[in-house]
Amino acid sequence: MRLKNKCRFDSLKNFKDEIDATNTLIQALEIQIEATRELLKFTKAESKPEYTKYKNLLEVSEKQIEKLYELGFVAFFANFECFMFEFLKELFRKYPSSFKSEKIVRFEDIKGFENVSDIKDYFIDSYAIEKSYDIETWTNFLAQKFDIKIFKNKKDLQRFKALNSLRNLILHSGSKTNSKFRNEMKIFIKSSVPLGRSFNLDRKKYFAILYAMLKLMIITIERK
Repeated sequence: MRLKNKCRFDSLKNFKDEIDATNTLIQALEIQIEATRELLKFTKAESKPEYTKYKNLLEVSEKQIEKLYELGFVAFFANFECFMFEFLKELFRKYPSSFKSEKIVRFEDIKGFENVSDIKDYFIDSYAIEKSYDIETWTNFLAQKFDIKIFKNKKDLQRFKALNSLRNLILHSGSKTNSKFRNEMKIFIKSSVPLGRSFNLDRKKYFAILYAMLKLMIITIERK
């Protein structure tokens, strides 16, 4: 099925706005940190007796800036996962013939609904969750059902999945490396990743890589 006017999809526009807002916020905060450093030097604030009260709030280390980009990196994936789900829901609503689910109806699932429209929304919602459960399922479904190829080739998909593995490591493993992470990052890192250690990758670099990939994803969908 070929689509028309995809760039008019609210989910796509919202996704674009969200990642741009996230990027702008992180960049603005780093600039403000640097401006504060210069201001402190200019005013010789460190020599003031009361400076120690505010030192921890005014001085931001490079490690803390890395943490800032780490937070932005995680936020990008939150933006993306919301888009995965919302885009499918919008596609199903705009193209009803594309929506087909083999889900068995249980009375407990629909007994609280007042009309057929509510039941349809329930199925669309549950089917969108099913098809956006993971990145590969989502991309394959879009390609097969709507002729939308998110990634140019398999290697690009692997890169994106590797970035998602990095996000999962941050969220679920306290940034400590494991065998799954080591295998998925081979496409980025030639040397072996040590196990059970805090990863020392440049957060700012991977923040920029992910932002570029998400922007390219949007362009690819709009131009299809």
